Amino acid sequence: MQILTIQQKENTTGIFFAMLWASAAIAMKIGLNSSSPLTLAVIRFLIAGLLMVTVLQIFSSEKLPTKSEWVKITIFGLLNITIYLGCLFAAIEFVSAGLMNLFISINPILIILFSVLFLKRKVSKYEIIGFLVCFGGLLIATIPILKESKASLIGIILLIIGMSSYSIGSVYYKKIDLKLSNKSINGWQTLIGGIFLIPVAYLMNTKAIILDSNFYVSLFWLTIVISVFATLLWLNLLKKDTVKASKWLFLAPVFGYLLSYLILGEEITLYEVIGTLFVIIGLKISK
Repeated sequence: MQILTIQQKENTTGIFFAMLWASAAIAMKIGLNSSSPLTLAVIRFLIAGLLMVTVLQIFSSEKLPTKSEWVKITIFGLLNITIYLGCLFAAIEFVSAGLMNLFISINPILIILFSVLFLKRKVSKYEIIGFLVCFGGLLIATIPILKESKASLIGIILLIIGMSSYSIGSVYYKKIDLKLSNKSINGWQTLIGGIFLIPVAYLMNTKAIILDSNFYVSLFWLTIVISVFATLLWLNLLKKDTVKASKWLFLAPVFGYLLSYLILGEEITLYEVIGTLFVIIGLKISK
């Protein structure tokens, strides 16, 4: 059996991460039928965080964070969970899915900018060209959706704040270089981020939770598949190279179109097909 090269393993991880990350939006839409968005978010983060830290403390020899590590993990949790995902869950009621996809694709550009500013990371011309081609492809793919999009100012502001926080958090994670395992970092940042989101969710709660199949399926997928497995894949990619990891975010909206078609029955347009080809070409250029 042929052994995969390091690059092939990284590509496999990146593609799998992008596919899972894209599925989160669909699970979120399903869950909104039975719960307010931030209420669903808080339940997801608290369950996932408690599950991960409990398992680590009981079944492994993971040590607790030190005093200085607690501060760093708290900041990371605020950036990556409370602000970023809190804003996305809140914004979904004010903007279209197409507009949210477009904003998610801005993250790699922001990560490059912050990596240059704070990590002094040099970006090659091939990475710049490849990322611009990817971004162009996603612009093409979202043209028909954006033409019909009706978004409020509060939704746009929430997306801008969320995407900026996620990009800063990605660079911050690379810069602090915690000695804890990715599993431990993910568990604590998810739990801490969820706790900080509780008061906001309480104030913005608009309806009672309906404990039906939509709620349970959405909660399971967002909690176990996304918060645990997909986030661990992302942290693993970030540890290796922040800029290279960010390129896989371009692929997430592409998988989003495909999964929306297969699961929700949404139509795939010619714009989305052309945009997907641009993204694939851009990823090839930037590798």
